[in-house]
Amino acid sequence: MAGEPSRADLARARSRLDEWETTAPEKARRVMRVCYWSPADREPQPRHRERLTGVMRSVQAFYLREMAAWGFPGRTIQLEDDADGLVRLHMVKGTLKSEECSETDGSDGRAIRADCLEVLRAAGVDGDAETMVIFCNLADWNPETREMGHHSPYYASGDYRSGTAWQVDSPLLDAASLDVKDQHVKDRQYGRISLGKYNSIFVGGVCHELGHALGLPHCVQSAAMRAVRGSALMGSGNRTYGDELRGDGRGSFLTLPHALKLAAHPQFSGSVKQLGTALRSTFTEWRLEPVAEGLCVSATVRANLPMHAVLAYADPAGGSDYDAEIAAAVPDEQGRFTLLLPLVQKKNAATATLRIGAVGVNGAATVGLRAFRPIRMEMRLSAAEGYDVTRTMQKIEFDEFWPAFRDDKITAETFAKLSPATQALFTRLRAADSAAGKPAPETVPAEKREAALSDLLPSKAITGWQGVHFDRTPEGGPLIGPGGLIAHGLYAHADSEHEYQLGGKWSTFSGSACLLEQGFGPVQATIIGDGRTLWESPVLKNGDAADFKVSVEGVRTLTLRMRGKDGKNGAWGAWAEPVLQRGKK
Repeated sequence: MAGEPSRADLARARSRLDEWETTAPEKARRVMRVCYWSPADREPQPRHRERLTGVMRSVQAFYLREMAAWGFPGRTIQLEDDADGLVRLHMVKGTLKSEECSETDGSDGRAIRADCLEVLRAAGVDGDAETMVIFCNLADWNPETREMGHHSPYYASGDYRSGTAWQVDSPLLDAASLDVKDQHVKDRQYGRISLGKYNSIFVGGVCHELGHALGLPHCVQSAAMRAVRGSALMGSGNRTYGDELRGDGRGSFLTLPHALKLAAHPQFSGSVKQLGTALRSTFTEWRLEPVAEGLCVSATVRANLPMHAVLAYADPAGGSDYDAEIAAAVPDEQGRFTLLLPLVQKKNAATATLRIGAVGVNGAATVGLRAFRPIRMEMRLSAAEGYDVTRTMQKIEFDEFWPAFRDDKITAETFAKLSPATQALFTRLRAADSAAGKPAPETVPAEKREAALSDLLPSKAITGWQGVHFDRTPEGGPLIGPGGLIAHGLYAHADSEHEYQLGGKWSTFSGSACLLEQGFGPVQATIIGDGRTLWESPVLKNGDAADFKVSVEGVRTLTLRMRGKDGKNGAWGAWAEPVLQRGKK
């Protein structure tokens, strides 16, 4: 059994980093580029240089302290100073006016970044190859009523090579005010709060969003760590930063898995050795074992670069990934590792997505904000028993043997050792991808009490992308939804419509409408009987599924529709295990 990496594991991780960074070293001081963007009709806020120097040094000190706490002393973000000792701000006069900017409009963020890139380019800096923080002068402060709000882009994204964090500046943003309890402001979003709490939220926001710019996804602190350290920075820690200075709580901390990831980031390591080399990793010999404390995950990983960490996230379905549990391990010399993912804390979650990947000593990773190919598995959750990995293990078995079976290279002996579910799925995927020769629902003999729609002939079938397919994707692989592999299913990329003639001979229709693993929606599914809506799903987004069971008593024509709510992009819908049943006579 393993929990967090041991001291010996962390020593092994440090040793690998040290060996990489000192053998044929390539050193460079990668500094954080800090831009100050003002709209065309505004001047900078008072004391912006002094205040933002304090903010950035507070964030720098946070990462330095947290990295040292996990055994990586001396590693943090790097800042560039002007001759007067204040942090260098690249001053940018924007092309947009204040009233033209919106917190949620991504095009505004891109326009602001473009202005900053131009100023950086004039200073000899390639902003596209750097990590930068952009403070946007878009706060709305009324000193008479002490009301505060903003309409600034406020988000971030990045990896080990580059990234951008959009922040908001205001005359109140000052790390020196984190301990102030007796002065208050009325914030448009957070209500009446102390000046110290305002800075916890917005200085903490700088620290949190910078984490995203460095490649860190969201996560939640474990229940045990909450009692000892407070809130994870990449969870709700952006709102608790510095709370301990006012006696309001334990404050924020950096999780060990994220410290392991940042330890190899060029900002933290000072190494740019093989900076352009992407990490390619392969996992084999999986073992997933539900235990009382959570999920024990063991495997062997191999990669094209030395690795010092494996990171895993268990993200419960619904909402955002702020509630994702996180764990890490340090592979041994043969690439073997074991880690323990804590139990998901979110109540009433039915499924969770397991994302797992490796981190290379050059900072590259196969799991993170811009790491698009982590190992991804779907797991069921039970309030009483925790993780249910039955379908997950079937997916692992499928992935291991499908290429050989698809290419007619699997032996009869090996095939016989596969689970019955995997055998059945392989057989279905080798069958013709066509409805030709299948019976219409109205012609199925009365003694057959149940039938999957993918085994029946539709009277009409269209999809919004790459044709009509049964039990598989257009590429010929399996349909994979939030519940895992789909044995019987209709590929239904929106906008799609499948129509079946029931002839009034069936009683109930059940199954699930979902998005496939490559989809993010939003889509909405509708079941129609003889022109009347029988069921409609909520709007489905990434990881969503909606079960249904409707009466089709007397229905002659059954229609299944999947509609994109925002065009076709990402609208990879499917009908999973859609089954007709007859009632007892």
